[in-house]
Amino acid sequence: MAVSDNAIEFLGNSLNTGRPVPGQSLTNSPEQPYRWEQPPEFVNAGEATTYVFGLLTEPETTSNLLMSVMNGVGIIDLASIVLYSGFLEGKWNPDLMTLLMEPTMYMIMALAEKADIDYVLDTGENEQQETMSPDQEINMLKSGISELDNMKKKATQQVNEKVVPKNIKEMIEKTKLSPSLLEKVKSNPSSSLLGKGE
Repeated sequence: MAVSDNAIEFLGNSLNTGRPVPGQSLTNSPEQPYRWEQPPEFVNAGEATTYVFGLLTEPETTSNLLMSVMNGVGIIDLASIVLYSGFLEGKWNPDLMTLLMEPTMYMIMALAEKADIDYVLDTGENEQQETMSPDQEINMLKSGISELDNMKKKATQQVNEKVVPKNIKEMIEKTKLSPSLLEKVKSNPSSSLLGKGE
């Protein structure tokens, strides 16, 4: 079978741009499969939820999550990142990952509430629209207030706290967050010679 010039050119362009060659994934060694190609570590939703809670309450992870929430990153996006990373590590399969989405969102929201941080469910939720004339803004506000209230009610009702096991809720309540590095520190009067005024 003869190979056309177009096929050779396509293959050369693929190699030059760093894209995988079509069918390359089928040539990987069966002795070294990717982690997600092996049986998952967790198959029980309860055990996986406990693992995710432990992961979310590690001090470094908690501070990074809360910093992201403070910067306006949506709860949905954060939960997706945590769960997709676990999938890539072979912790769970896509079906269990989908089941873990709601409890993970609830846990992140609980941590944000415990830290007294306002959160948004979706990242683009609080972004400002393009500038409008004052008349257009008034008309938009008058016509959209009731619709906005309905949307907020629907969004808050989508997350059901009943999907989180009781022991996880109790662990969330008992979790104590260390003071933030961004909090003001009470300064003590300096006893240094340089700190004294005349």
